[in-house]
Amino acid sequence: MEELVKLIHEVGSLKLTPRSGWLKIGIEPPESVAEHSFRTAIIAFLLAKKSGENLENCLRSAFLGLIHDLHEARTMDLHKIAKRYVKIDEEKLENDLAKFEVDPMGIEKYVEDADRLELAFQAVEYSVNNKFAIEFAKNLEFKTEIAKEIYTKLMERMDPRWWR
Repeated sequence: MEELVKLIHEVGSLKLTPRSGWLKIGIEPPESVAEHSFRTAIIAFLLAKKSGENLENCLRSAFLGLIHDLHEARTMDLHKIAKRYVKIDEEKLENDLAKFEVDPMGIEKYVEDADRLELAFQAVEYSVNNKFAIEFAKNLEFKTEIAKEIYTKLMERMDPRWWR
């Protein structure tokens, strides 16, 4: 039970962990890793659903989206410059994720695309107040057709405050 309590505290720290790339261009306060993971999970579910996956795979995609950056509770969110100097122990990460008993085979593409799409959405939203933010959304590559379609529509630059 002690390990479970520790894990829950560690997961909670993601609410306090800023997405560091946004700090580099002066966005304060940037979204947290927890906020990013939440929307990534929703996008992963939608990508899987729109691609014709069954409910179980849609839910697995969402769960993987939710935990895809869990390791950042220990490593922090490393922006591109930091990643030139810091190496993540991929084997350890895989072993840690194995505790959740989620087989990523076949659905990982939705999570990867969701992660990139979430970045693009956030960049478009931040670009309303910071012209440099849109650079984070440019030239992203996707594996699924539905993600490509969503990205194309997003980049047509519909006002993210469309409900006004």
